[in-house]
Amino acid sequence: MSVFENLNFGKMTRLSVLLAAASVMAACSDSDSSGSSATSGGGSTTGTMINSGASAASGNEGDCDAVTDGVNWDALMTENCPNLSDYNLFQDSTDPTTNPNAGGVIFDLTTPLFTDYASKYRFAFVPEGETIKYNENEVLNFPIGSVIVKTFAMPVDTSAPDGAEVVIETRLLIHRENGWVARPYYWNPGSGDTDAELSIASKTVTVTTTHEGTARTFDYIVPSQASCLSCHAVQSAGLPKITLPIGPKARFLNRDFDYTSGSALIQTENETANQLTFWAEHGILSGLPNLTSVPVTPTYRDENEAALVNMSEAEIQDAAEAYLDINCAHCHRAGLTIAEIELGDGSNLADTYRGAAGSTGLQVEYNRDFEDDQTKFGVCKTPVAGGHNSYPQDVVPSRADLSYLKFRVETTDSRHKMPELGRVTTHDEGVSLISAWINQMDPANCTP
Repeated sequence: MSVFENLNFGKMTRLSVLLAAASVMAACSDSDSSGSSATSGGGSTTGTMINSGASAASGNEGDCDAVTDGVNWDALMTENCPNLSDYNLFQDSTDPTTNPNAGGVIFDLTTPLFTDYASKYRFAFVPEGETIKYNENEVLNFPIGSVIVKTFAMPVDTSAPDGAEVVIETRLLIHRENGWVARPYYWNPGSGDTDAELSIASKTVTVTTTHEGTARTFDYIVPSQASCLSCHAVQSAGLPKITLPIGPKARFLNRDFDYTSGSALIQTENETANQLTFWAEHGILSGLPNLTSVPVTPTYRDENEAALVNMSEAEIQDAAEAYLDINCAHCHRAGLTIAEIELGDGSNLADTYRGAAGSTGLQVEYNRDFEDDQTKFGVCKTPVAGGHNSYPQDVVPSRADLSYLKFRVETTDSRHKMPELGRVTTHDEGVSLISAWINQMDPANCTP
């Protein structure tokens, strides 16, 4: 079976083997792992800490060809390696969907960003001796040396996400001394390759998936290295653009995760835990308050569409705000809590920074109070960017059919779609949610 057609039910077997191996390694390993990542034993895990024995960058220039027991931290910090395997992030370099080396842990989000119905495998890697700092409203403060990894795979059938799939790309966000850098890697499906190659330029691959019983064939776009910044960068006049992660905020991570799916070598096989609590208890997250005071977004996934008819207006409002936040607010944001973002040097982002579309007046962060200023969410607001003669306002209360925001979420026309990058198909379930949200609003003075 090709590496690109992973049958996920096999991961449980691999996890059982790795857990047994981890117990042996933990009993025999030396907890002192100082020295270059090219020579120290970065693959073993000691105690119950996710990054125990993971090693860290030595401060020396990295080598993509270095043979390491665990993560090749030095190369991550200084080199743009030609192959994903050069960084040695995973136990099996041909499978970026499970079993990270020491320092890595799988995670998921309550409501995910839509990317053409692709399945996503997210991992955070934190070097030994470092911790992520809690942030209530903004992305968690990942230390220098951290890596956020996301692999995209197209399922043969979206109703069977644990079934056969085609792995397409793996994206890295690496926190280097001079800030975050994005590096996309392409798996070249169907080629028989067993490694992903650095993809400086954009790639197009034709894929087919079955969704709701209907086969869909389309051209999936792997972003270029430069286009990653279109979503991940914030900007301010006269100041340099700053690249940031998008998804790993406390409100999206505040959910239970079933770690039996195979992700870290330190948990028991039957452990289900809140992700933030798990990270804190296993040594990679500091400053976590009691979970009752941690914000949380509702879960909205494709399978939740059928429940819309039974959801209260408040539940639909909450779900819509979460959906707009993860899919749109990386561009449509300004002010609010942006200055709470901590940079690698310990300073905070200037409050003049905003997303690429932050000046349009449409600002849809989840922690923004809808009732304080509904025009920030598009209600009765004339579109500033783009616009379409058939849709006079971003949101026309009770009339999704006349709302430019709903049209933007639905259309695949590159002149109007939102987000502008990351999808070439329509997220039917997302359109249903945004439509329900707009249609439940009371008519306003801009409603015909």
